[in-house]
Amino acid sequence: MNTTANTRFRKIAEFIQKKIADTDVTASKNGESYAYRWQHTQRVSQHGRQLAKAEGANQELCVTACLLHDLAKFENQDYGVDHGRVGAKLARPLLQKLGYKPIEIDNICFSIANHVDNQAGFEHPITIESKILSDADNIDRFSAYRLLSSLEHDRTDYTSLIKNAEKRLLALKKYRGQNMMATLSGNALFNQQIDLQIMFIEELIVESNLTCLPEI
Repeated sequence: MNTTANTRFRKIAEFIQKKIADTDVTASKNGESYAYRWQHTQRVSQHGRQLAKAEGANQELCVTACLLHDLAKFENQDYGVDHGRVGAKLARPLLQKLGYKPIEIDNICFSIANHVDNQAGFEHPITIESKILSDADNIDRFSAYRLLSSLEHDRTDYTSLIKNAEKRLLALKKYRGQNMMATLSGNALFNQQIDLQIMFIEELIVESNLTCLPEI
Protein backbone atom coordinates (compact mmCIF):
# COMPACT_ATOMS: atom_id res chain seq x y z
CA MET A 1 0.00 0.00 0.00
CA ASN A 2 1.33 3.44 -0.95
CA THR A 3 0.56 5.39 2.22
CA THR A 4 1.88 8.70 0.87
CA ALA A 5 -0.21 8.49 -2.30
CA ASN A 6 -3.38 7.50 -0.47
CA THR A 7 -2.89 10.33 2.02
CA ARG A 8 -2.58 12.77 -0.87
CA PHE A 9 -5.74 11.37 -2.46
CA ARG A 10 -7.67 11.93 0.76
CA LYS A 11 -6.38 15.48 1.02
CA ILE A 12 -7.44 16.17 -2.56
CA ALA A 13 -10.89 14.73 -1.79
CA GLU A 14 -11.14 16.94 1.30
CA PHE A 15 -10.09 19.96 -0.77
CA ILE A 16 -12.82 19.29 -3.32
CA GLN A 17 -15.46 18.60 -0.69
CA LYS A 18 -14.63 21.89 0.99
CA LYS A 19 -14.86 23.67 -2.36
CA ILE A 20 -18.30 22.13 -2.92
CA ALA A 21 -19.45 23.22 0.54
CA ASP A 22 -18.05 26.73 0.07
CA THR A 23 -19.67 27.08 -3.35
CA ASP A 24 -23.16 25.64 -2.97
CA VAL A 25 -23.83 21.96 -2.50
CA THR A 26 -27.38 22.36 -3.84
CA ALA A 27 -26.35 24.22 -6.97
CA SER A 28 -26.17 22.73 -10.41
CA LYS A 29 -24.95 23.79 -13.79
CA ASN A 30 -26.68 22.62 -16.97
CA GLY A 31 -28.91 20.41 -14.81
CA GLU A 32 -25.93 18.67 -13.23
CA SER A 33 -25.28 18.73 -9.48
CA TYR A 34 -21.90 19.11 -7.82
CA ALA A 35 -22.64 15.81 -6.07
CA TYR A 36 -22.88 14.07 -9.44
CA ARG A 37 -19.67 15.74 -10.63
CA TRP A 38 -17.82 14.34 -7.60
CA GLN A 39 -19.29 10.88 -8.20
CA HIS A 40 -18.11 11.09 -11.82
CA THR A 41 -14.67 12.19 -10.61
CA GLN A 42 -14.33 9.16 -8.35
CA ARG A 43 -15.30 6.76 -11.14
CA VAL A 44 -12.86 8.42 -13.55
CA SER A 45 -10.15 8.00 -10.90
CA GLN A 46 -10.94 4.30 -10.58
CA HIS A 47 -10.75 3.88 -14.36
CA GLY A 48 -7.52 5.87 -14.38
CA ARG A 49 -5.95 3.62 -11.74
CA GLN A 50 -6.98 0.51 -13.68
CA LEU A 51 -5.64 1.84 -16.98
CA ALA A 52 -2.41 3.08 -15.40
CA LYS A 53 -1.74 -0.37 -13.97
CA ALA A 54 -2.44 -2.04 -17.33
CA GLU A 55 -0.34 0.45 -19.31
CA GLY A 56 2.58 0.58 -16.88
CA ALA A 57 2.04 4.29 -16.19
CA ASN A 58 2.54 6.13 -12.92
CA GLN A 59 -0.60 5.17 -10.99
CA GLU A 60 -0.35 8.00 -8.47
CA LEU A 61 0.04 10.69 -11.11
CA CYS A 62 -2.85 9.25 -13.11
CA VAL A 63 -5.19 9.07 -10.12
CA THR A 64 -4.20 12.57 -8.98
CA ALA A 65 -4.86 14.00 -12.44
CA CYS A 66 -8.20 12.18 -12.57
CA LEU A 67 -9.24 13.48 -9.14
CA LEU A 68 -8.47 17.05 -10.22
CA HIS A 69 -9.50 16.91 -13.88
CA ASP A 70 -12.84 18.69 -13.33
CA LEU A 71 -11.69 20.95 -10.50
CA ALA A 72 -12.92 24.06 -12.35
CA LYS A 73 -16.42 22.57 -12.51
CA PHE A 74 -16.70 23.00 -8.74
CA GLU A 75 -16.48 26.78 -9.19
CA ASN A 76 -19.51 29.06 -9.44
CA GLN A 77 -18.49 30.14 -12.93
CA ASP A 78 -19.09 27.91 -15.95
CA TYR A 79 -15.83 27.76 -17.91
CA GLY A 80 -17.12 25.48 -20.66
CA VAL A 81 -14.36 24.02 -22.85
CA ASP A 82 -11.79 26.01 -20.89
CA HIS A 83 -12.50 24.14 -17.65
CA GLY A 84 -9.47 21.88 -18.13
CA ARG A 85 -7.07 24.79 -18.59
CA VAL A 86 -8.61 26.69 -15.68
CA GLY A 87 -8.56 23.57 -13.53
CA ALA A 88 -4.85 23.05 -14.18
CA LYS A 89 -4.13 26.55 -12.88
CA LEU A 90 -6.28 25.95 -9.80
CA ALA A 91 -4.62 22.60 -9.14
CA ARG A 92 -1.00 23.74 -9.28
CA PRO A 93 -0.83 25.43 -5.81
CA LEU A 94 -2.49 22.41 -4.20
CA LEU A 95 -0.04 20.02 -5.88
CA GLN A 96 2.87 22.11 -4.64
CA LYS A 97 1.44 22.05 -1.12
CA LEU A 98 1.09 18.26 -1.31
CA GLY A 99 4.78 17.94 -2.09
CA TYR A 100 4.74 16.77 -5.69
CA LYS A 101 7.95 17.36 -7.64
CA PRO A 102 7.91 20.13 -10.33
CA ILE A 103 8.17 17.58 -13.16
CA GLU A 104 5.23 15.65 -11.67
CA ILE A 105 3.18 18.82 -11.26
CA ASP A 106 3.79 19.78 -14.88
CA ASN A 107 2.67 16.33 -16.03
CA ILE A 108 -0.48 16.38 -13.88
CA CYS A 109 -1.38 19.93 -14.90
CA PHE A 110 -0.81 19.17 -18.57
CA SER A 111 -3.07 16.14 -18.29
CA ILE A 112 -5.81 18.23 -16.67
CA ALA A 113 -5.49 21.14 -19.10
CA ASN A 114 -5.37 18.89 -22.16
CA HIS A 115 -8.24 16.50 -21.38
CA VAL A 116 -11.10 18.52 -22.86
CA ASP A 117 -9.98 19.39 -26.39
CA ASN A 118 -6.30 18.40 -26.57
CA GLN A 119 -5.32 22.05 -26.15
CA ALA A 120 -3.39 22.54 -22.91
CA GLY A 121 -2.51 26.19 -23.49
CA PHE A 122 1.17 25.59 -22.79
CA GLU A 123 3.95 23.49 -24.25
CA HIS A 124 4.43 20.01 -22.82
CA PRO A 125 5.02 16.63 -24.43
CA ILE A 126 2.11 14.20 -24.59
CA THR A 127 2.41 11.73 -21.72
CA ILE A 128 0.89 8.31 -21.08
CA GLU A 129 -0.73 9.84 -17.99
CA SER A 130 -2.48 12.49 -20.10
CA LYS A 131 -3.72 9.80 -22.49
CA ILE A 132 -5.04 7.75 -19.60
CA LEU A 133 -6.94 10.69 -18.08
CA SER A 134 -8.61 11.38 -21.41
CA ASP A 135 -9.54 7.72 -21.83
CA ALA A 136 -10.83 7.37 -18.25
CA ASP A 137 -13.03 10.45 -18.64
CA ASN A 138 -14.47 9.23 -21.94
CA ILE A 139 -15.07 5.73 -20.57
CA ASP A 140 -17.24 7.11 -17.76
CA ARG A 141 -19.32 9.00 -20.31
CA PHE A 142 -20.55 5.58 -21.40
CA SER A 143 -21.21 4.24 -17.92
CA ALA A 144 -24.38 2.44 -16.85
CA TYR A 145 -25.43 5.58 -14.98
CA ARG A 146 -25.02 7.77 -18.05
CA LEU A 147 -27.12 5.32 -20.05
CA LEU A 148 -29.82 5.51 -17.39
CA SER A 149 -29.65 9.31 -17.41
CA SER A 150 -29.92 9.46 -21.19
CA LEU A 151 -33.16 7.48 -21.13
CA GLU A 152 -34.63 8.83 -17.88
CA HIS A 153 -36.43 11.85 -19.36
CA ASP A 154 -38.42 9.49 -21.65
CA ARG A 155 -39.30 7.03 -18.88
CA THR A 156 -42.99 7.95 -18.84
CA ASP A 157 -43.27 8.05 -22.64
CA TYR A 158 -42.62 4.50 -23.82
CA THR A 159 -42.82 5.28 -27.53
CA SER A 160 -40.31 8.09 -27.22
CA LEU A 161 -38.10 5.95 -24.99
CA ILE A 162 -37.82 3.19 -27.56
CA LYS A 163 -37.31 5.64 -30.40
CA ASN A 164 -34.41 7.30 -28.62
CA ALA A 165 -33.02 3.94 -27.52
CA GLU A 166 -32.93 2.84 -31.17
CA LYS A 167 -31.03 6.01 -32.09
CA ARG A 168 -28.55 5.42 -29.28
CA LEU A 169 -28.10 1.81 -30.36
CA LEU A 170 -27.08 2.92 -33.85
CA ALA A 171 -24.57 5.36 -32.39
CA LEU A 172 -23.14 2.74 -30.03
CA LYS A 173 -22.65 0.25 -32.84
CA LYS A 174 -20.86 2.95 -34.79
CA TYR A 175 -18.49 3.58 -31.88
CA ARG A 176 -17.89 -0.13 -31.22
CA GLY A 177 -14.49 -1.32 -32.35
CA GLN A 178 -13.31 2.00 -33.76
CA ASN A 179 -10.44 2.20 -31.25
CA MET A 180 -11.34 5.76 -30.30
CA MET A 181 -9.31 5.79 -27.09
CA ALA A 182 -5.65 6.77 -26.80
CA THR A 183 -4.46 3.54 -25.15
CA LEU A 184 -4.95 -0.17 -25.84
CA SER A 185 -6.34 -0.72 -22.35
CA GLY A 186 -8.63 2.27 -22.79
CA ASN A 187 -10.06 0.80 -25.99
CA ALA A 188 -10.67 -2.54 -24.28
CA LEU A 189 -12.51 -0.96 -21.34
CA PHE A 190 -14.42 1.45 -23.60
CA ASN A 191 -15.62 -1.41 -25.81
CA GLN A 192 -16.65 -3.32 -22.70
CA GLN A 193 -18.83 -0.37 -21.68
CA ILE A 194 -20.26 -0.16 -25.19
CA ASP A 195 -21.04 -3.88 -25.29
CA LEU A 196 -22.96 -3.68 -22.02
CA GLN A 197 -25.04 -0.78 -23.31
CA ILE A 198 -25.70 -2.50 -26.63
CA MET A 199 -26.84 -5.67 -24.85
CA PHE A 200 -29.19 -3.72 -22.57
CA ILE A 201 -30.71 -1.58 -25.34
CA GLU A 202 -31.20 -4.55 -27.64
CA GLU A 203 -33.10 -6.32 -24.86
CA LEU A 204 -35.16 -3.15 -24.27
CA ILE A 205 -36.10 -3.12 -27.96
CA VAL A 206 -36.95 -6.84 -27.93
CA GLU A 207 -39.32 -6.16 -25.04
CA SER A 208 -40.90 -3.30 -26.96
CA ASN A 209 -41.70 -5.70 -29.79
CA LEU A 210 -43.54 -7.86 -27.26
CA THR A 211 -45.63 -4.93 -26.07
CA CYS A 212 -48.69 -5.87 -28.11
CA LEU A 213 -51.53 -8.34 -28.03
CA PRO A 214 -50.50 -11.87 -28.97
CA GLU A 215 -52.12 -13.86 -31.73
CA ILE A 216 -52.52 -17.64 -31.76
